[in-house]
Amino acid sequence: MKLLRLMIQARRVDERLIKICRQGRLRGSAFAGIGQEAISAAVAVASQPDDLFAPCIRNLPLHLGRGETPLGVFRQALGRAKSPTGGRDGNVHYGRLDHGVYTMISHLGSMISVVAGGVMAKRRQGKDTVGVAFVGDGATSTGDFHEALNFAAVFDIPLLVIIENNHYAYSTPTSHQYRCHRLADRAVGYGIDGYSADGNNPAEIYITVRDILNDIRANPRPALLEADTMRMRGHGEHDDFKYVPETLLQVYRRRDPIRMGIRGMQAAKLITDDQIEAMELEIADEIDRSARQALSEEEPLADTLTQGVYRDA
Repeated sequence: MKLLRLMIQARRVDERLIKICRQGRLRGSAFAGIGQEAISAAVAVASQPDDLFAPCIRNLPLHLGRGETPLGVFRQALGRAKSPTGGRDGNVHYGRLDHGVYTMISHLGSMISVVAGGVMAKRRQGKDTVGVAFVGDGATSTGDFHEALNFAAVFDIPLLVIIENNHYAYSTPTSHQYRCHRLADRAVGYGIDGYSADGNNPAEIYITVRDILNDIRANPRPALLEADTMRMRGHGEHDDFKYVPETLLQVYRRRDPIRMGIRGMQAAKLITDDQIEAMELEIADEIDRSARQALSEEEPLADTLTQGVYRDA
């Protein structure tokens, strides 16, 4: 139920942000994770309080699952003074260290080494922390990805690197990026375990993530997980998405993670239609109240510009 709720909550927040963006009330663009919710929702549910995370731009369920609120998300996107960054930085480049979530520097593999170092520090403090870093298929072609994975392997850092393979690095298809059959096969080059899972099947991805995290927590070492999925919108709302074949999108529309989750729970008699309707109404009310409040709030004052930039002597 927690997994399903997180996916629906993230979907409704994204849909509202898209609407706000298209109304011209959002600076920049909106970057929705519609179609990919199951992966980071599974991580949020399967993790422990002391774990550390390096999310990317489509991992809203992780933020929500680690304690961020829809109100906080809307405030950040709108640059409000009460946002997690005080109205600074972009709508997706933020984190909450008190939630174990690092601020994203880049989605091109740069954050793997950051969370690896954080895990090393926590382990030296005697905690059984593990880390999770998210990357897209395009990031696996970068030097940061290689160097960080190699470092984690050499020093047996309990770090799970999840490749959210949505078949396009912005507009570049995977067929133009690499020749290996699976990106998980790259794990053998680092001497670590590689796994593949259906990123649109909430039960499968949750069980896979849970088991890997339990394993590397008990026997510290990194692992690589490739999750097959598809983003159902452009890279951002500024992207018309015409480079993706409609036939491919149709395949993944039939495998929508929220629908798959509901069907699975209904088949197992774990949820009723009335419970689904009640959950949807509760979430819709929360999203509406949060969006309205954030839209009504003030932006930061100009005289606060240097706050959080320089350390007081």
